[in-house]
Amino acid sequence: MKTAFYPRLAWTNIRKNNNIYLPYLLAASLIVGLYYILRSIAVMVLQSKIEGYGHMYEMLKVSATVCGILSFPVLIYINSFIMKQRKREFGLYGILGLGKNHIAFVVCWEGFFAAFASIGCGILGGALLSQLLFLILMHLVRLPVSLQFQIPLVPVAATIVLFFGVFAFTLVMDIISIWRTNPADLLRSSHQGEKEPRSRRILTVLGILTLGAGYLISWSIRSPYDALGLFFPAVLLVIAGTFLLFISGSIVLLKSLRKNKKFYYRPSNFIAVSGMLYRMKRNAAGLANICILSTCVLVTLSSTVCLFLGEEDSLKQSFPRQVLVESSNGPEVPAFVEKAARSHAQSHGFTIENSISFREVSFDSERQGDSFILFKPDGFFNTGSFTIHCLALEDYQKLAGSQAALEPNTALLWIAGEPLQKESFSLGNFDYQVAASIPRPNFIRNLEPVNALVAILPGQADLDRLAEQGLDFFFYEYDISGPEENLDAFNQTLAENFKGPNGKLYYAKSVYTARDDFYQIYGGLFFIGIFFVALFLIATVIIIYYKQITEGFEDSTRFQIMERIGMSHREIRQAIHKQILLVFFLPLGTAIIHIAAAFPVLRLLLLIFRMDNVALFLACTAGSILVFAAFYFIVYRLTARTYYKIVKPNPSAK
Repeated sequence: MKTAFYPRLAWTNIRKNNNIYLPYLLAASLIVGLYYILRSIAVMVLQSKIEGYGHMYEMLKVSATVCGILSFPVLIYINSFIMKQRKREFGLYGILGLGKNHIAFVVCWEGFFAAFASIGCGILGGALLSQLLFLILMHLVRLPVSLQFQIPLVPVAATIVLFFGVFAFTLVMDIISIWRTNPADLLRSSHQGEKEPRSRRILTVLGILTLGAGYLISWSIRSPYDALGLFFPAVLLVIAGTFLLFISGSIVLLKSLRKNKKFYYRPSNFIAVSGMLYRMKRNAAGLANICILSTCVLVTLSSTVCLFLGEEDSLKQSFPRQVLVESSNGPEVPAFVEKAARSHAQSHGFTIENSISFREVSFDSERQGDSFILFKPDGFFNTGSFTIHCLALEDYQKLAGSQAALEPNTALLWIAGEPLQKESFSLGNFDYQVAASIPRPNFIRNLEPVNALVAILPGQADLDRLAEQGLDFFFYEYDISGPEENLDAFNQTLAENFKGPNGKLYYAKSVYTARDDFYQIYGGLFFIGIFFVALFLIATVIIIYYKQITEGFEDSTRFQIMERIGMSHREIRQAIHKQILLVFFLPLGTAIIHIAAAFPVLRLLLLIFRMDNVALFLACTAGSILVFAAFYFIVYRLTARTYYKIVKPNPSAK
């Protein structure tokens, strides 16, 4: 057999099966392009040496790695749909005399053409778009940079190696699948339906329990760092529950509908229910995948958009005033800091306004019931510890504008984490009664959304006796007014200005320099989030498309039989429409329920980024649902049209 026979036959197969191969090649090219763009922009950021390039480079590099890992199962899953449609064709080759080794050669050439086209188009398209997207990233992080067209070679090589490996793996799996099946089985495989699945009520109950456990974790978490540790276990429980309920719970539901004679014995309901029940075992896995991917889109989109739009809110949480100075406390520190601040401001033509100072004693503690055993922070985060922040009442009154009063040995309290069991608590060897609870004190600079307690104590004497066991800080905050052209010089010399008798200060920064850092972080997260949304959308759309094609070919013969036994074109059309609606919008509805259940834990995770605007996050979540639902509906309309063309009932049927 001539060597050119195999590539020619492979090329002919791809052309004749363009409704199967073209979407696959397009999706693969887009996925390759996404990976290349992330790797390429990471290199551009590294070479640009822009401010903060190190953190941004690492963020992009890690994101590209995650993108590559997620691409692997997506491409394998899509390839399985293609093989489902091609098996009958391969079986026909075997009946006509081609051996399994010959079919393997054809499949190898098809895989080579697919890999070459996808990787080539992906890299070429990525090279053209990466320059523009690099400029968009710089705009998001508010850093000026000039455009210099370049195609970094390292990302090109990394993309080729990774995706040739992915295509090689899928090719090996395809050949093994063909080799294990005889030609007659291959010829019949595309018409082999699923046996009617059994009602596995135990799995249904297990699915309800695992899904409920995931939801319960989301609703029961009280602190963001607990959320950080428990979020992924909750996600795994929700994924497991989703698959179990789609695979087993859907069968129980469909069989219960079949028992309802008034509902079931109608032509459209009969076809929709019986058709879904007949092959639900395989169908449910696809629906569950669509649901999980849709949930990923909603979570990623709502969170990253909220962080990007709420940058100024997060910045305000960290900087109630334009300049913040933090120092270890001492007798001479307050006077020195205030004098240094005024001197520095005057030297650059600014005047100080709206200044405020306060003292804070903080320490870590081990909680035992309502008692907190104090120890000095060691610089390492401990998920089991409580961070304690103590202020005197006089400072709290001017910071919060409060008129609260306290008796000796009483305290105002705010707590993140497990609430107190009683109306009293102890800090080390000192006991306090809770006079009242206070709102989250945003004026505390180092208040992280973790297991934390803020205690407002009656006077400075209370802080003095606790300071021996903790860290004693002095904070000075102020606004400035003056010529804007001097701001750069003011910011550049700010930190160096505050060095005095107590040694180097811990922190001295203005909101202007912090804003640059915030926009680099949140703009970068938003940029990366869009890439992952694109990846999830590609996977969702392509799975929906191939699912429609697969079911269209399977249903075509069945609907022709229905037409011959007397069903009208209108009845068949209604049955098709009802079945597609059930198949497509069940995953979307479940995904919306998932995002609603995950809202509490996602809100806590956003607190790690100092995003405490619940209304904004709710608006972003609702907006993401509406946008994705509209996109989902468009995909439904387009793929349903493909399904109708394949089924193609005879309009002249009576």
